[in-house]
Amino acid sequence: MPDDLIAKAKQGDRNAFSSLVAQDLPKLRRIVRRMIGHPEDSEDILQEGLAKAWTGMAAFEERSSFSTWVTSIITRTAVDYLRKQKRWRTEAQVAYANLCAQSDELSGEVVGAISDPEFAYEVQEHIAYCFTCVGRSLPVDEQAALVLRDVMDLSAREASTVLGVSDSVLRHRLSAARRAMQDKYEGLCALVSKQGICHQCAGLKMAAGESADTDAFPDVSDFADRMAVVRKAAPGSMAGLHDVFWRRTKQIEETGEGSTEPISGCGETEDAIET
Repeated sequence: MPDDLIAKAKQGDRNAFSSLVAQDLPKLRRIVRRMIGHPEDSEDILQEGLAKAWTGMAAFEERSSFSTWVTSIITRTAVDYLRKQKRWRTEAQVAYANLCAQSDELSGEVVGAISDPEFAYEVQEHIAYCFTCVGRSLPVDEQAALVLRDVMDLSAREASTVLGVSDSVLRHRLSAARRAMQDKYEGLCALVSKQGICHQCAGLKMAAGESADTDAFPDVSDFADRMAVVRKAAPGSMAGLHDVFWRRTKQIEETGEGSTEPISGCGETEDAIET
């Protein structure tokens, strides 16, 4: 019984605590990964948050469910981490593509990941990757509200409790985040707008060749449709490639390297993107 496990965990039973956490671990890992992206950083933040929860377990007052309490600790640990980081450029992927075109080392990493027998191009998985990457350009409080409400589908009450803010503050942050993400995608993603400068989806599909899925690119011009894709997506056949992207993009964004003008030639022209 959860109440028995909570009582035991508060008394210092580590196995009871682990049993409680196990029920929420997939959700907690997904929240952190959707906020941070970078694989090693995400796992470090998750473990740091769990350590904080274990340390604070004896003081858990049960004013909310254990699930909400531990989700709050993990989410706020991720928020604290991101506040200390430099916000990424909206066009981070464009800058990375430009640098790849100029570097045998960077381009070789991408080719190696695409050549892996386990690799297959999945556009929905890549859209979810892009969501987190672009999300790193938002103010972190807005990004957290967006992930909790629109990706994790938490209720407004639970999300506001997790973040420790009022319902009205949550609504304001969520509205600002949605508006910013729509504007950013309009100018960036060629799947959303024919004027978008990023053709990475088309470029990866072209590079993947026979391993690419055969479905047409989904229509993600509507924000709700795009979020539905992100909610359903999970790491799969593109995980190795995306991990390469995360590690390199973090390095590039920390230094501000690379032009954000689309000079690499990566991907196809707008007419080549299926809609």
